[in-house]
Amino acid sequence: MITSRVLRFPRKPFVDLDYSRHMPAAYVERTKRTVPRKVFGDRFGAPDIKMYYVHPDDYLPSHRRPWEDKQLSSHLQRSDKYFSAQLSNKYFELRRPKSERMPDTEWTFFPGDLVQVMVGKDKGRQGLVLTISRDSSEVVVDGLHTRLGEDMEGSEKLGVDKTLRWQEQPLSVSKKQVMLVDPNDENPCEARWQLNASADEYIRVSTRSGYEIPIPSQAKVTYEYLQPENYIEVEGKDTPSDAVLERTYMPKVASFEQEIMEEMGIKEERTPKPTFWY
Repeated sequence: MITSRVLRFPRKPFVDLDYSRHMPAAYVERTKRTVPRKVFGDRFGAPDIKMYYVHPDDYLPSHRRPWEDKQLSSHLQRSDKYFSAQLSNKYFELRRPKSERMPDTEWTFFPGDLVQVMVGKDKGRQGLVLTISRDSSEVVVDGLHTRLGEDMEGSEKLGVDKTLRWQEQPLSVSKKQVMLVDPNDENPCEARWQLNASADEYIRVSTRSGYEIPIPSQAKVTYEYLQPENYIEVEGKDTPSDAVLERTYMPKVASFEQEIMEEMGIKEERTPKPTFWY
Protein backbone atom coordinates (compact mmCIF):
# COMPACT_ATOMS: atom_id res chain seq x y z
CA MET A 1 0.00 0.00 0.00
CA ILE A 2 1.38 3.40 -1.00
CA THR A 3 0.87 6.25 1.41
CA SER A 4 1.57 9.91 0.90
CA ARG A 5 2.24 12.61 3.45
CA VAL A 6 0.18 15.79 3.22
CA LEU A 7 2.27 18.88 3.80
CA ARG A 8 0.44 21.70 5.57
CA PHE A 9 2.20 25.02 5.39
CA PRO A 10 1.47 27.58 8.12
CA ARG A 11 -0.91 30.38 7.18
CA LYS A 12 0.74 33.72 6.49
CA PRO A 13 -1.61 36.66 7.19
CA PHE A 14 0.92 39.17 5.85
CA VAL A 15 0.45 37.61 2.40
CA ASP A 16 -3.25 36.59 2.51
CA LEU A 17 -4.89 39.71 3.91
CA ASP A 18 -5.42 42.34 1.24
CA TYR A 19 -8.39 44.43 0.19
CA SER A 20 -8.07 43.36 -3.46
CA ARG A 21 -7.08 39.72 -2.95
CA HIS A 22 -10.23 38.52 -4.75
CA MET A 23 -9.69 40.86 -7.70
CA PRO A 24 -7.88 39.49 -10.76
CA ALA A 25 -4.28 40.67 -10.84
CA ALA A 26 -4.70 41.57 -14.52
CA TYR A 27 -7.51 44.01 -13.61
CA VAL A 28 -5.37 45.75 -10.98
CA GLU A 29 -2.51 46.10 -13.48
CA ARG A 30 -4.87 47.51 -16.12
CA THR A 31 -6.09 50.20 -13.73
CA LYS A 32 -2.45 51.20 -13.19
CA ARG A 33 -2.21 51.63 -17.01
CA THR A 34 1.22 49.93 -16.98
CA VAL A 35 0.30 46.96 -19.18
CA PRO A 36 1.52 46.96 -22.81
CA ARG A 37 -0.82 48.53 -25.35
CA LYS A 38 0.68 46.37 -28.10
CA VAL A 39 3.59 43.94 -28.38
CA PHE A 40 5.54 43.44 -31.61
CA GLY A 41 7.14 40.01 -31.48
CA ASP A 42 8.74 37.44 -33.81
CA ARG A 43 11.58 39.80 -34.73
CA PHE A 44 14.04 37.03 -35.67
CA GLY A 45 15.76 36.88 -32.29
CA ALA A 46 15.57 40.59 -31.52
CA PRO A 47 13.77 41.62 -28.30
CA ASP A 48 10.06 42.42 -28.51
CA ILE A 49 8.95 46.01 -28.96
CA LYS A 50 6.31 47.00 -26.39
CA MET A 51 4.02 50.01 -26.61
CA TYR A 52 2.73 51.00 -23.18
CA TYR A 53 -0.18 53.09 -21.99
CA VAL A 54 2.13 54.29 -19.19
CA HIS A 55 5.67 53.01 -18.98
CA PRO A 56 6.23 50.88 -15.84
CA ASP A 57 9.21 53.08 -14.90
CA ASP A 58 6.86 56.07 -14.91
CA TYR A 59 4.27 54.61 -12.51
CA LEU A 60 4.18 56.54 -9.24
CA PRO A 61 2.80 54.51 -6.29
CA SER A 62 0.31 56.25 -4.04
CA HIS A 63 -1.59 55.59 -0.84
CA ARG A 64 -4.78 55.63 -2.92
CA ARG A 65 -6.04 52.48 -4.60
CA PRO A 66 -5.37 52.45 -8.35
CA TRP A 67 -9.08 52.08 -9.24
CA GLU A 68 -10.22 55.14 -7.27
CA ASP A 69 -11.54 57.99 -9.41
CA LYS A 70 -8.83 60.50 -8.52
CA GLN A 71 -5.99 58.04 -8.98
CA LEU A 72 -7.44 56.56 -12.18
CA SER A 73 -7.94 59.99 -13.75
CA SER A 74 -4.33 60.84 -12.90
CA HIS A 75 -3.15 57.68 -14.67
CA LEU A 76 -5.31 58.47 -17.71
CA GLN A 77 -3.89 61.99 -17.97
CA ARG A 78 -0.35 60.65 -17.73
CA SER A 79 -1.18 58.03 -20.35
CA ASP A 80 -2.42 60.71 -22.78
CA LYS A 81 0.77 62.75 -22.34
CA TYR A 82 2.94 59.67 -22.86
CA PHE A 83 1.05 58.63 -25.99
CA SER A 84 1.06 62.14 -27.51
CA ALA A 85 4.83 62.37 -26.94
CA GLN A 86 5.29 59.10 -28.80
CA LEU A 87 3.12 60.24 -31.71
CA SER A 88 5.01 63.51 -32.09
CA ASN A 89 8.36 61.74 -31.58
CA LYS A 90 9.22 63.95 -28.60
CA TYR A 91 11.25 63.15 -25.52
CA PHE A 92 9.18 62.05 -22.52
CA GLU A 93 11.00 62.04 -19.19
CA LEU A 94 10.11 59.04 -17.04
CA ARG A 95 9.76 59.67 -13.33
CA ARG A 96 11.47 56.39 -12.30
CA PRO A 97 10.38 56.47 -8.63
CA LYS A 98 12.43 54.56 -6.09
CA SER A 99 10.58 51.50 -4.81
CA GLU A 100 9.48 51.90 -1.18
CA ARG A 101 7.71 48.55 -0.90
CA MET A 102 8.75 46.62 2.20
CA PRO A 103 9.15 42.82 2.11
CA ASP A 104 6.03 40.87 3.06
CA THR A 105 7.76 39.34 6.08
CA GLU A 106 8.50 42.81 7.51
CA TRP A 107 5.03 44.31 6.96
CA THR A 108 2.96 44.26 10.18
CA PHE A 109 0.30 46.98 9.67
CA PHE A 110 -3.36 46.34 8.82
CA PRO A 111 -6.56 48.44 8.70
CA GLY A 112 -8.05 48.77 12.17
CA ASP A 113 -4.71 48.65 14.01
CA LEU A 114 -4.13 51.02 16.92
CA VAL A 115 -1.02 53.04 16.10
CA GLN A 116 0.87 56.05 17.43
CA VAL A 117 2.07 58.95 15.27
CA MET A 118 5.78 59.68 15.77
CA VAL A 119 6.17 62.91 13.73
CA GLY A 120 4.40 66.22 13.08
CA LYS A 121 1.89 68.19 15.08
CA ASP A 122 0.09 65.00 16.18
CA LYS A 123 3.26 63.37 17.54
CA GLY A 124 2.41 61.09 20.47
CA ARG A 125 -1.29 60.78 19.63
CA GLN A 126 -2.87 57.41 18.91
CA GLY A 127 -5.49 56.45 16.33
CA LEU A 128 -6.83 53.69 14.10
CA VAL A 129 -5.44 52.85 10.67
CA LEU A 130 -7.93 53.60 7.87
CA THR A 131 -6.09 52.31 4.82
CA ILE A 132 -2.69 50.92 3.94
CA SER A 133 -0.60 51.03 0.77
CA ARG A 134 1.84 48.17 0.23
CA ASP A 135 3.40 49.73 -2.89
CA SER A 136 4.47 52.87 -1.04
CA SER A 137 4.65 51.34 2.48
CA GLU A 138 2.34 54.00 3.89
CA VAL A 139 -0.70 54.08 6.17
CA VAL A 140 -3.46 56.62 6.75
CA VAL A 141 -4.56 57.20 10.36
CA ASP A 142 -8.10 58.32 11.10
CA GLY A 143 -8.23 62.01 12.09
CA LEU A 144 -4.45 62.43 12.52
CA HIS A 145 -1.66 63.99 10.43
CA THR A 146 -4.19 66.07 8.49
CA ARG A 147 -3.93 68.95 6.06
CA LEU A 148 -6.57 71.43 4.94
CA GLY A 149 -7.54 70.78 1.34
CA GLU A 150 -10.36 71.09 -1.16
CA ASP A 151 -13.17 68.61 -0.72
CA MET A 152 -13.73 68.43 -4.50
CA GLU A 153 -11.20 69.87 -6.90
CA GLY A 154 -12.64 71.93 -9.75
CA SER A 155 -16.00 72.42 -8.01
CA GLU A 156 -16.08 76.13 -8.95
CA LYS A 157 -16.21 75.19 -12.65
CA LEU A 158 -19.43 73.31 -11.92
CA GLY A 159 -20.97 76.27 -10.13
CA VAL A 160 -20.43 74.83 -6.64
CA ASP A 161 -18.75 76.83 -3.91
CA LYS A 162 -15.31 75.62 -2.89
CA THR A 163 -15.38 73.72 0.39
CA LEU A 164 -12.38 72.82 2.53
CA ARG A 165 -11.94 69.97 4.96
CA TRP A 166 -9.15 68.33 6.92
CA GLN A 167 -7.69 65.46 4.89
CA GLU A 168 -5.54 62.70 6.36
CA GLN A 169 -2.06 62.45 4.86
CA PRO A 170 -0.11 59.19 4.54
CA LEU A 171 2.57 58.24 7.07
CA SER A 172 5.60 56.20 6.04
CA VAL A 173 6.13 52.90 7.84
CA SER A 174 9.65 52.36 6.47
CA LYS A 175 10.72 55.74 7.88
CA LYS A 176 9.08 54.90 11.25
CA GLN A 177 6.71 57.87 11.13
CA VAL A 178 4.08 55.61 12.72
CA MET A 179 4.38 52.63 15.07
CA LEU A 180 2.08 49.95 16.45
CA VAL A 181 0.80 50.19 20.02
CA ASP A 182 1.75 47.38 22.39
CA PRO A 183 -1.46 46.00 24.00
CA ASN A 184 0.52 45.25 27.17
CA ASP A 185 1.44 48.84 28.15
CA GLU A 186 -0.10 50.92 25.31
CA ASN A 187 3.29 52.27 24.26
CA PRO A 188 4.70 52.31 20.71
CA CYS A 189 6.58 49.21 19.66
CA GLU A 190 7.86 47.26 16.69
CA ALA A 191 6.41 43.88 15.77
CA ARG A 192 7.58 40.70 14.10
CA TRP A 193 6.00 37.49 12.81
CA GLN A 194 6.45 34.16 14.56
CA LEU A 195 4.73 30.78 14.54
CA ASN A 196 2.05 30.11 17.11
CA ALA A 197 2.10 27.18 19.54
CA SER A 198 0.42 24.79 17.09
CA ALA A 199 2.77 25.89 14.26
CA ASP A 200 -0.10 26.34 11.80
CA GLU A 201 -0.22 30.15 11.55
CA TYR A 202 2.03 33.18 11.92
CA ILE A 203 1.08 35.73 14.59
CA ARG A 204 2.25 39.25 15.37
CA VAL A 205 4.17 39.78 18.57
CA SER A 206 5.76 42.85 20.10
CA THR A 207 9.54 42.74 19.90
CA ARG A 208 9.75 44.57 23.25
CA SER A 209 7.27 42.71 25.47
CA GLY A 210 6.60 39.51 23.49
CA TYR A 211 2.81 40.03 23.72
CA GLU A 212 0.68 39.05 20.74
CA ILE A 213 -0.88 41.88 18.75
CA PRO A 214 -4.13 40.45 17.35
CA ILE A 215 -5.07 41.23 13.76
CA PRO A 216 -8.26 43.38 13.74
CA SER A 217 -11.40 42.16 12.00
CA GLN A 218 -11.30 45.21 9.72
CA ALA A 219 -8.21 43.71 8.04
CA LYS A 220 -10.39 40.91 6.62
CA VAL A 221 -12.66 43.34 4.78
CA THR A 222 -12.49 43.00 0.99
CA TYR A 223 -14.25 44.55 -1.98
CA GLU A 224 -16.85 41.74 -1.77
CA TYR A 225 -17.61 41.33 1.95
CA LEU A 226 -16.95 42.63 5.44
CA GLN A 227 -16.48 39.21 7.02
CA PRO A 228 -15.87 35.93 5.13
CA GLU A 229 -18.42 34.00 7.22
CA ASN A 230 -21.14 36.58 6.50
CA TYR A 231 -20.73 36.53 2.73
CA ILE A 232 -24.03 35.84 0.93
CA GLU A 233 -23.79 33.99 -2.38
CA VAL A 234 -25.84 35.57 -5.18
CA GLU A 235 -28.03 32.94 -6.82
CA GLY A 236 -27.46 32.71 -10.56
CA LYS A 237 -24.24 34.76 -10.38
CA ASP A 238 -21.89 33.08 -7.92
CA THR A 239 -20.84 29.46 -8.27
CA PRO A 240 -21.91 27.69 -5.05
CA SER A 241 -19.02 26.61 -2.86
CA ASP A 242 -20.34 23.03 -2.77
CA ALA A 243 -20.15 22.84 -6.57
CA VAL A 244 -16.62 24.25 -6.57
CA LEU A 245 -15.37 21.75 -4.00
CA GLU A 246 -17.11 18.78 -5.64
CA ARG A 247 -14.64 16.34 -7.14
CA THR A 248 -15.82 15.54 -10.66
CA TYR A 249 -12.65 14.13 -12.23
CA MET A 250 -10.79 10.98 -11.25
CA PRO A 251 -7.36 10.66 -12.89
CA LYS A 252 -6.65 7.34 -14.59
CA VAL A 253 -3.64 5.71 -16.19
CA ALA A 254 -5.20 5.90 -19.65
CA SER A 255 -4.93 8.02 -22.75
CA PHE A 256 -7.54 10.55 -23.80
CA GLU A 257 -8.82 8.21 -26.50
CA GLN A 258 -9.10 5.31 -24.07
CA GLU A 259 -11.15 7.39 -21.64
CA ILE A 260 -13.59 8.34 -24.42
CA MET A 261 -13.94 4.71 -25.52
CA GLU A 262 -14.60 3.63 -21.95
CA GLU A 263 -17.21 6.36 -21.50
CA MET A 264 -19.01 5.34 -24.75
CA GLY A 265 -18.77 1.61 -24.04
CA ILE A 266 -16.45 0.82 -26.95
CA LYS A 267 -14.20 -2.18 -26.39
CA GLU A 268 -10.87 -2.40 -28.15
CA GLU A 269 -10.01 -5.99 -29.07
CA ARG A 270 -6.93 -5.18 -31.12
CA THR A 271 -3.49 -5.42 -29.58
CA PRO A 272 -1.59 -2.16 -29.95
CA LYS A 273 1.86 -2.34 -31.49
CA PRO A 274 4.79 -1.44 -29.25
CA THR A 275 6.12 2.09 -29.57
CA PHE A 276 9.68 3.20 -29.06
CA TRP A 277 11.05 6.60 -28.03
CA TYR A 278 14.47 7.76 -29.13
